[in-house]
Amino acid sequence: MAKNSKLLILMTGASGNIGSALCRTLTKKYRVVGLDRTPSVQADDSFACDLSSDDSIKLAFHKIRERYGDKIAAVIHLAAYFDFSGEDNPLYHSVTVEGTRRLLKTLDGFDVQRFIYSSTMLVHEPGVPGQKINEETGLKPKWAYPRSKAEAERQIEQECGDMPYTILRLAGLYDDDSAVPTLAYQIARIYQRELKSHLYAGDLMAGQAFIHKDDLVELFTQVVDRRNDLPKNSVILAGEDEVMGYRELQNRIGQLVFGEKAWSTFSLPELIAKPAAWLENKTEPLIPDAFDQGKKPFIKPFMIDLASDHYDLDISRARELLGWEPRHKIYDGLASLVQSLKEDPAAWYRRNHILPTDWIATAEEKNQNPHQLREKHEAEYRRQHRQHLWAHFLNMGLAFWLMTAPMTLGYQSQAMVLSNIGSGIALLFLSLLSLSWRLGPVRWLAGGVGLWLLCAPLIFWAPTAVSYLNDTLIGMLVIGFSVLTRPVPGVASVAAETGPTIPPGWTFSPSG
Repeated sequence: MAKNSKLLILMTGASGNIGSALCRTLTKKYRVVGLDRTPSVQADDSFACDLSSDDSIKLAFHKIRERYGDKIAAVIHLAAYFDFSGEDNPLYHSVTVEGTRRLLKTLDGFDVQRFIYSSTMLVHEPGVPGQKINEETGLKPKWAYPRSKAEAERQIEQECGDMPYTILRLAGLYDDDSAVPTLAYQIARIYQRELKSHLYAGDLMAGQAFIHKDDLVELFTQVVDRRNDLPKNSVILAGEDEVMGYRELQNRIGQLVFGEKAWSTFSLPELIAKPAAWLENKTEPLIPDAFDQGKKPFIKPFMIDLASDHYDLDISRARELLGWEPRHKIYDGLASLVQSLKEDPAAWYRRNHILPTDWIATAEEKNQNPHQLREKHEAEYRRQHRQHLWAHFLNMGLAFWLMTAPMTLGYQSQAMVLSNIGSGIALLFLSLLSLSWRLGPVRWLAGGVGLWLLCAPLIFWAPTAVSYLNDTLIGMLVIGFSVLTRPVPGVASVAAETGPTIPPGWTFSPSG
């Protein structure tokens, strides 16, 4: 009897990040029983439970009834399927939607004081900068994950019957060491000075609300504690009520990482960004692991459609019903995230499920200071970049020749004339950008202009030999000056610091 004296809480997904944090807090006052495919070490007790299986759920609840009876103070439903592919995986339906329905059907025979569901703010139609979203804002989930959450909410409305429920629509999660993938990758791109860190395909003023893990735990705790005082059925938006736009995030991260007051960020038109994202994802399997370490692109084409979505939350209902409001702000939270990154880059990358660069992995392997190695890496990269500046100036000269060649050589095809002039303008612009060591990867786009010049005479059926030969020759030269003279980041500096070694990831796999 002493063992069962505390009120009972059931929690699906108890072994996950949020579940473990909730268990640590709630076990001080309640008896928490975890339901998950793997045992929860933080819960008081744990049962194996697969939400995609009727038999698994029935067996777990049979054991719960035998051991704890049928009175449950609260059921916290965290378990759901999630990925960032954007594709409609069947697991969204079998785990998130049907799993919720199976769980509610099984709870019919229990006395549950409140069912608490973890949903997302992304089920709402996004707003625009300057506009708040509240619980009455229409639902318009725009990709597979929030759509599955919205469908699960409908299952709750239909199946709960007399069981009181609260749906918590949560903002993006972060803590002092990790963050939702969108923010974590944004930090990593700036930390690595990637070209992508300077580009964005949406409204730079748009942003999305966040919520610190400690505030989230406090939110759930308040719902459990006030389970009998809340309206029978309630929906509550929860997150920080101040939103940083994408440009603000960029500037703040750049300042924390490099001490730069403003991180240059440029808007990339959707007509360019979306095909580029599609092409990068489709060509990744063809790129040897020696170049990309098997790293799959994070940015998917569907994300381009979401880039201008703005989620600024009105949390007045959370204040009114729960007396809850966040104690943390993402502006300060970024300082903790970046500090954690600087203290141990390799561990930070692992926590955030990001593949580390070769210099981070090598620093950990050799037990060396990663920041010193990074400085050597950048110094060597800049030295090599300076050595090859001549190639970009030669490409500028070729660009001017492309723009004048149709008139000089007497092209007879209007399509070839336009192709040469357009290619020359693009090559000139890209060559100018390539003079900056930070924008060095732009040289690959210049190489793409060269590839186009090789293909254009065939596509447009060049009527004269001179136009065919000119484009073919200039195309080969542009590719050579753009790609074959590129600096090799990280390899020389790592070798100089640690001695001859094969950088991590320099192996080939069947997947490319």
